[in-house]
Amino acid sequence: MVTRKRKPQEHVNHERWLVSYADFITLLFAFFTTLYAISTVDAQKMGKMVLSMRASFDNSLFSAGSDHLSLSQGPGANGNPAAGQQVIESLRATKSAGERGAPLQGLKELKSSFPSRDGAGSPEKVLSNLQRSVESLVGPEALGSKVRTRMDERGLIISLGEGGFFDSGSDVLKPEGRVLLDAIASALVPTDNHIRVEGHTDNVPIRNTRFPSNWELSTTRATTVVAYLIDRFKIEPERLSAGGYSEYRPVETNATGEGRSRNRRVDIVVLHPRYAQEEPR
Repeated sequence: MVTRKRKPQEHVNHERWLVSYADFITLLFAFFTTLYAISTVDAQKMGKMVLSMRASFDNSLFSAGSDHLSLSQGPGANGNPAAGQQVIESLRATKSAGERGAPLQGLKELKSSFPSRDGAGSPEKVLSNLQRSVESLVGPEALGSKVRTRMDERGLIISLGEGGFFDSGSDVLKPEGRVLLDAIASALVPTDNHIRVEGHTDNVPIRNTRFPSNWELSTTRATTVVAYLIDRFKIEPERLSAGGYSEYRPVETNATGEGRSRNRRVDIVVLHPRYAQEEPR
C-alpha cells in the first residue's frame, strides 16, 4: 500500500502587516515633507520663477521667424536670441550659487534683458505699476490696516504702520512684519529707483533705557528696515538712505488715538528719478 507524503503546512506569515505599515509611514513622510516645502517661501527661488515666466512669455527672446507669424509688431517682433541666451545663462548662474538667502542678482542683472513696453519705461508708469504690485503682494487683509500706499510728487510712499511691524517703543521687527516686508521688498528688488526709508512717531514723549527721545526711535526703526533690505534682499546700499523725523512730519492729527496710530509709521519712499538726483553723492 502506497502512502502519500503529506505536504507540510504552509507557514502563516504574521509579519505581513509590516509591508503595509512601511508604505503608510513612507506616505506620511512624503506628505509632511511636501507641507514643509510649500510653507517656506524662498525669496531667491521666487525671483527665479518670476524671471523664468517672463522669459517664457516675452516674445523678444525668440525670433519671430516670419512677419505673418509674429504676434505683434511691438518690441518682440524683431527677435533677440542673444537676450534669450543671456537669460538662460544668468538663470543657470543663479541656480549654481543658490543657497538660501543668497543675493537676488538674477532680478537685478536680467532686468536689462527685457525690452520696455510702450509707456512702461516712463517713471510715472513704473511707479504706478509698482504700487499695484505692492498692494497685490501685501493682500487686502493687511492693506489699509498695516500697510498703506500713496503717490505724491516725490514718488511712491509705502507706509508701514507701527502696529503691524513694531511693538510700542521697540525697533525690533515683528515676525508678521517680516512677512509683509518680504512681500514689499520682492517688488522693490527689480527696480532701479532710489529708496528713502523714513521713521516717524507721534507726539507722545518716550524715555527709556534704549531711546532717550522719539528722534532716536524714529531713526533706529528706519535703519532697521534699511538693514533688513540689505541683508535679506541684497539691495544695493547706494540705492538706500534712512532718516528719522520724530513727531514733526505727521499725516494725521495727534489729538486722537487713531491719528497718533497713523503717525507712528515707517515710510518707504520709492523716489521719482528727478528727486533721486537731489540725494547726496
